[in-house]
Amino acid sequence: MFNLFKKSVWPPNFQNPPWGERKSIFDHIAMDIEPERTQGLSENGYRLPDERETDPASVSFAPGAMDGVFGHHVSAKSDDEIVLSLHAALVTACQSASEHNIQTLYKALLDGSALGVIDPLIERILEEQVLDADRLREIVFWFTTKAPDREPVKFSMALLGLIRGHDDSDIFLTLGRHDEFTLYSAVALSNRDNYGEESLWKLAIAAEGWGRISTVERLAETSSPEIKDWLLREGFKNSVMYEYLACICARAGDLHLALEREDHDHELFSSAVELIDTLVSGEGGPAEGLPDYEHGCAAIQRLLSKGGSKFSSASHFWFLWKLKERVAEHLSGERVLELDWTDEASEAIAAKIEVLLSKSEWKEVLLDALQNGDSQSFWDASRSCEKLGIDPWQYFLDRTKAGEDYWWDLMRTSDASRIDEVLALAAQKIPLDEIATGPGNDLGLGIEYAAHSALDFVLQDLGNFPGKGWDFVKAGLRSPVIRNRNMAVRALSEWGQDNWPSDATAHIKKAVKEEPDADVKERMQELIEE
Repeated sequence: MFNLFKKSVWPPNFQNPPWGERKSIFDHIAMDIEPERTQGLSENGYRLPDERETDPASVSFAPGAMDGVFGHHVSAKSDDEIVLSLHAALVTACQSASEHNIQTLYKALLDGSALGVIDPLIERILEEQVLDADRLREIVFWFTTKAPDREPVKFSMALLGLIRGHDDSDIFLTLGRHDEFTLYSAVALSNRDNYGEESLWKLAIAAEGWGRISTVERLAETSSPEIKDWLLREGFKNSVMYEYLACICARAGDLHLALEREDHDHELFSSAVELIDTLVSGEGGPAEGLPDYEHGCAAIQRLLSKGGSKFSSASHFWFLWKLKERVAEHLSGERVLELDWTDEASEAIAAKIEVLLSKSEWKEVLLDALQNGDSQSFWDASRSCEKLGIDPWQYFLDRTKAGEDYWWDLMRTSDASRIDEVLALAAQKIPLDEIATGPGNDLGLGIEYAAHSALDFVLQDLGNFPGKGWDFVKAGLRSPVIRNRNMAVRALSEWGQDNWPSDATAHIKKAVKEEPDADVKERMQELIEE
């Protein structure tokens, strides 16, 4: 495949790498794989050696998210000049691995983005046939296992996966434990027949977020009964959105056939509920939904036929209600489902759902979940309350008192006495002094901004209660998070000046002087001039 070049400088000087003495990404990840864990890394492992300090005014991406988002939602068009430049740097380095040539190649990889150009670069390598395979492997193996910067590692992983004659699966499985590299591990493993689906499946099991998504997508054509079963039970679960994989896993795992075979498999039943629930909820979202699943009607029929006793939790009630509404939309012609959805089957499903929802014990199930359920059960029960005439507000208050955050739900009331209770609790729970540190351009994303998010939920409905919660508005005006300041301004505008506290104008004038954002400053100024 590759031609051999014999130049004076070979091999590369491994003792003098272009990255100096910095720790490699591979070693960093390998050290943070905990033997007892089948998935992910220790907490320290997620922060890579090339990680920069995050700018509070910018959007930061979770591991693998940038490649995942751009790979799924953006057409990654390569720059031909970049591909030519990278290919030329590879050719030069393989001909003569001088420190200058290796430095030039590394810098070219460091300055690039692997996602946008790796495919056309590989195409060019295969078309040109001018690289020596052994020399290329020596360079990219070195970069893959020793480089401390993510882009050179990604490029090198992809190129390492091209070269036959070596088993590098352990390297790909190690790097793939971190979502930033799982996509490239999956591509490398998929490109080599000798690795087989088992290696790809191992990678999928170990991945969590975008890495799980990119790997499971490559298992969509599997014929392995074991992998099909895993796809239905676990494969669709990821830390980004189940919607990305639900239809893929239902289809690849033959959900409709699995439900026909199994009668006493409670784990499969629960997973099937989650899968179909995700297909219904995710319709029209970033991936395929119920209308795209060829056996959706058959799968739902078989799931519902499992009997009333298996549908017994608050989550099941909420699932059945959403399914009822979706089937009703289909039958009315509002949003028609096609594929295997016949009128007879649809009407039978609607009738079965009505029977399941008519059970007298549902109200008791919801109340128990509100009082004693875990966070997911509580959430599903709280969304279902209106269906059975239950007021969940007090339960939201009790949960928030206990340390959970339901500020948005607590503020969704027209009862002023309830708002007084919410504000009294919020004054205890939300550290206003720590928020009111002065205006900035922070976006307020991430767990470190949890208090700012809680303030947002309080502020967004305070406009309906003129004069209440001035301390929260005042803190919002001094928050470094732009969203908080906008919410505070909106609340004051909805109150009207007649309902402002006596010191409000002075605080707003001070805020105008300090405000760094031109749009927010303008809105603050308009408040005073109204």
